[in-house]
Amino acid sequence: MSVNLQIEGMSDFLRWTERAPDDMVKLAKVAMREGAKRVVISMRPQINERWKRLLKYKVSGGRNDKDLACDIGLFNGRQRQGHQPASGDVDDWFKAYWMNYGTLARRDPNHVFMNPVQPASRARSQRRRNRVGQPHQNFLEKAMLGYEDVFFNAFSQKIADNIEDCYER
Repeated sequence: MSVNLQIEGMSDFLRWTERAPDDMVKLAKVAMREGAKRVVISMRPQINERWKRLLKYKVSGGRNDKDLACDIGLFNGRQRQGHQPASGDVDDWFKAYWMNYGTLARRDPNHVFMNPVQPASRARSQRRRNRVGQPHQNFLEKAMLGYEDVFFNAFSQKIADNIEDCYER
């Protein structure tokens, strides 16, 4: 003697559970874009007018690579304006970088640089017009203060607003 129990809609449930991870990754990516967008909007008023066009965000990862990443900051858009040296054009991103972290002896001591300052004994160093350098202003770090709260609030709000869509699919 036996009892036969059958669950209706099991195939729909299994199909949903197979798609759920991909749907959640998509939602997380959309939420990260929203959080990054809010951070950029909150940073714009504190950035110099000249560098505002360089302030952007990038969200990467997803699908096969389940690890998502978000980069927020100044990105090189190959934009050039203002005074340009006779030797060739210099992108605005480099000028913003030098203004933010300083040059030569006035470099930011808290920033890790890939290349050290060339010693004064080198020919290139002897031809410098300015031997002291530009002081660091750290305007990007000042503008990013409190970005974690702005990002997390926008991220969690987007997740809360759209979580029902994942269940309905």
